[in-house]
Amino acid sequence: MNVMKIQIKNKIDGEVNIPSSKSYAQRAIALAGLSQSTVIIRNLTNSDDVIAAQGIIESLGARFIRKNGELHLSKGISRDSTKEISINCKESGLSTRLFSAFSLLFDQEFQVNGEGSITQRTMEMVIDGLKEFGKDIQSNDFKLPLIIEGETSKHEVEIDGSISSQFLTGLLIVAPFLKADTQINVLNLKSKPYIKMTIDLMHHFGLEVGNKDFKIFNSKGNQSINKPIDYKVEGDWSAASFLVVAAAIGGKVKLTGLSANSRQGDKVILDAVQLAGANVKWENEDLLIEKNKLQPFEFDATECPDLFPPLVVLAAYAKGKSVIKGLNRLKHKESDRGLTLQEECAKVGVKLELLEDEMIIYGNGQPIISEETTFSSHNDHRIAMAMTLFSIGAEKPIFIENANAIEKSYPDFYKDFLTI
Repeated sequence: MNVMKIQIKNKIDGEVNIPSSKSYAQRAIALAGLSQSTVIIRNLTNSDDVIAAQGIIESLGARFIRKNGELHLSKGISRDSTKEISINCKESGLSTRLFSAFSLLFDQEFQVNGEGSITQRTMEMVIDGLKEFGKDIQSNDFKLPLIIEGETSKHEVEIDGSISSQFLTGLLIVAPFLKADTQINVLNLKSKPYIKMTIDLMHHFGLEVGNKDFKIFNSKGNQSINKPIDYKVEGDWSAASFLVVAAAIGGKVKLTGLSANSRQGDKVILDAVQLAGANVKWENEDLLIEKNKLQPFEFDATECPDLFPPLVVLAAYAKGKSVIKGLNRLKHKESDRGLTLQEECAKVGVKLELLEDEMIIYGNGQPIISEETTFSSHNDHRIAMAMTLFSIGAEKPIFIENANAIEKSYPDFYKDFLTI
């Protein structure tokens, strides 16, 4: 078991260049694989999820050349082969749902495999959605692996968007390359900012998609990407959220590489820390966060559930009762994050109450860590990063079990955290 020792952090003061967005990167790699021209993707971070997306597209016949932080596409995916297809999405939830939609481009058997926690997460929404298109699917009790067969015979479908928007992202990316026009009707769509990201990037690649109130999406078939594409991936607001909170509870930090006009939903972390009393300021393209008088807060994280782990730590350091809405979005992550956060925060005397769709955090102002404390990441990258923040103001070092879970999204997190 990989265990990381985190020394006491008396204050936060420094500068970090934020890694690039894995959400944008995976989408860009998927679109690049569908291109008939050259594509350069710049500013890529070597996280596990990004590497998984590249491997999937290469298994579909695309050819990339990696040059430092750049990915150069020399050949798109092959749709001519009649051989059975098998892709391995590793532990990436986005890649699993997104690339399952690529089965619509093929008539032959298309297997979707994964590893680790993703094999325990339900794929019912993906299965139901692909059946809408006329596909036949075998699964392991609605979990991976999936075996997808049959022609794509229907082009007006209805899917459920209440659990995740990731499958819809895959459908939107694939739909322009189907032979017929497609209409996707979506019920109860969550995480709308992520769909805005997808549409934004599709437009960058020259693809058209219609959107009516995030309920009806229309796409013309037989579109193509024929022009050379040069795309730079912006900084990752999900990764930045942990360092934003670190500054809000422990000092100050300058963050570079982020876009103030980003479509990423997790940019609202700035709203949350300001509600909790922190000072937020942009200086040219640099973001400055500084601690002020911390106070309890209420925040709706329904559209940005990945912010729960850092927000819970923020609330733990604020004396009083904080409320975060959107708890139902946490069940189908790398761990059941509501229960995981409750269990781990109890180790430092912070009580979490889990209601129907709300989490109540009873912050005690400064979590007391008077003896060495070991937190489990539950093999969840965001839990590992969140628990690391409890070293701020601690009296004794802390330990993170399964610390290398951060490789999934932010491989340099510990290094960056220790420099501030």
